[in-house]
Amino acid sequence: MNNKTLSAISLGSAIIALGIGLIVYVITDELAMILWTVLLIFGIALLAMSFLYSGKSGKFGPSEFVYRMVLGILLAVIGVIGILYTYTDVSIWILAAIFLIALALVGILVALMNGKKEGQ
Repeated sequence: MNNKTLSAISLGSAIIALGIGLIVYVITDELAMILWTVLLIFGIALLAMSFLYSGKSGKFGPSEFVYRMVLGILLAVIGVIGILYTYTDVSIWILAAIFLIALALVGILVALMNGKKEGQ
C-alpha cells in the first residue's frame, strides 16, 4: 500500500476512535472517557495497521512495523490504565506498575523480534 492510503486509514481510524469516544462520553457522562477511549481504540487500530507496514529497519531506527506496533500497544495500555483510574479505586502506584510491566513486555517483544532477524 502507498503512503496516502495508509495515512487515510490512520485518519479514518482516528475519526472512528473520536466518534466512539464521544458516544462513551454521552453514555458515562465522564469527560475524561473521551481521551481514554480514543487512546484505547486508536492504539488498537495502530497495532492492527502495523502489519501493513514494512518490517525492514532503516539505518537510524526501528522499522515502521515495529514503531507502529509499539506505539499502538502503549496507547492502548494508557487508555486501559486511564479507564481503570476513572472507574476504580486502584492506587496510582499499581497503575504505574501496570504501565511499567507493559513497557517491559513490549521491550522484550521487540528484542525477541530483533533477535530472530539477526539470527537469520
